[in-house]
Amino acid sequence: MEVSKIRQLFKKYMLGKGSGQENQLVEQWYQLFDATPLPEMDEAEQEHIKREIWGNIQPQIVVAKTFYLTRGWKRAVAAVLLLAGAGAGWYLLGHRVSTSWTTYATRNGERKTIHLNDGSVVMLNAGSTIRIPANLSKERKLELVDGEAFFDVTSNPDVPFIVESGPLQTTVLGTSFNIAAYKEVHTLSIGVVSGKVSVAGKATLPHILEHNQELVYNRDNGQVRVSPADEQLTGWKEGRLVFNDVNFHDMVVLMEKNFGITITTTQEHVRNTRYTTELPTDMEPAKAAQVLAAIHHLKVRTINQHTVIYE
Repeated sequence: MEVSKIRQLFKKYMLGKGSGQENQLVEQWYQLFDATPLPEMDEAEQEHIKREIWGNIQPQIVVAKTFYLTRGWKRAVAAVLLLAGAGAGWYLLGHRVSTSWTTYATRNGERKTIHLNDGSVVMLNAGSTIRIPANLSKERKLELVDGEAFFDVTSNPDVPFIVESGPLQTTVLGTSFNIAAYKEVHTLSIGVVSGKVSVAGKATLPHILEHNQELVYNRDNGQVRVSPADEQLTGWKEGRLVFNDVNFHDMVVLMEKNFGITITTTQEHVRNTRYTTELPTDMEPAKAAQVLAAIHHLKVRTINQHTVIYE
């Protein structure tokens, strides 16, 4: 049946204007979805899917709002498939609904090593979150939700290893690479330690990155720069926080992620300073702030649990 006819049938059913035969067809169709078991998901994953479903439904059929809330989110999945067309609907939502995910997160100052069941290893930096499919034998698509991670990937030509990080998608077969994609930092970087990767996602992409190359994407203006990888690219794995000409805002975000301290200033000159330094992440937070300030000829004081940097 054509998509337009399906939509008309569905709208008539929603408005109570369908014939007995038409209503019966819709009910039979719904029963097929009611009989389909859904994968186990925790409450956070269910809420995420509900919000995504509603975001796709709402622009297409406003009159359906009460129906979705009362019929339950499982039937809403079916409605999205109907309204979007079987092919497009499945592409947008079917895969995510059918995949069981595990979410890993690190607190500020914490780092974690995750051994995947395909033999790959993920090292998660401080203040980071990643979502990993439970079954990597069928698909190896991970989502770096926030933060930084190092990936040492086991080769499997039949199942490419893909990492989604905000606006960019990195695809590899077997290699090791680092992605820094903190949501609050204005740049997103991907650096290759061994092998090569393909990075896609924007008009200026894709790019093929090889050994010791790094791509930096600017969230503010969409510009992409490829250059030799910073020698300190994975310094965080050895317990070092490395700043290489970063702005005040990004420095503040990374100091909080690594040391759990909030840094602020009231002086425009300090806010416009670019920061370059290296700090051991096992250093006492107050000491780390003092060292950072001293290197840039600044001073530090604590006011109401906030670390203030000034001239």
